Amino acid sequence: MLSENMKQRIVGGFVLLALALILFALLFDFSDAAKVDTRSQIPDSPDIPPMVVDEPDRPDNIEAAIDDENIFQPEVSQEVEVETSSPPGLTDEGVAEAWVLQVGSFRDAEKAQSLLKQLLAEGYSAYVREQKGDAGELSRVFVGPKVLKSKLMEDKAAIDKKHGVNALMLHFDP
Repeated sequence: MLSENMKQRIVGGFVLLALALILFALLFDFSDAAKVDTRSQIPDSPDIPPMVVDEPDRPDNIEAAIDDENIFQPEVSQEVEVETSSPPGLTDEGVAEAWVLQVGSFRDAEKAQSLLKQLLAEGYSAYVREQKGDAGELSRVFVGPKVLKSKLMEDKAAIDKKHGVNALMLHFDP
């Protein structure tokens, strides 16, 4: 007869063979359950009749476009009228007509004095006038007066650029 060891080996072999068959069947499933559905789920195209659009009518008052060769050429401008300032004169009181720039208006007198110092250091004829009103006291910084308005316009452009302001040009009131 077979020894006890040999019986255990034969039984173990059958167990291993049974496990191998079960795993083979699980890993390699030959059933047709996992077929791919090849039918399309996209609907058919709708039947929309084509739309006919008439050609647009060009209005008569539209200018023709510039041709490609001249599109980026600068336009020749016509002469610009140069503003001629009237020659300096006298007011009805006999005082020379003059102009000033109001560079700033401040509630804080220290800020006005600071701007005044900067303008004086740059060589401008500047001054501060205090004005009392309902809202309190304002310190206004002025440059000028100048008799020629054109000279003051040059100063305005320089001051506006340097200090980032938009100065007001006013008649000088002594």
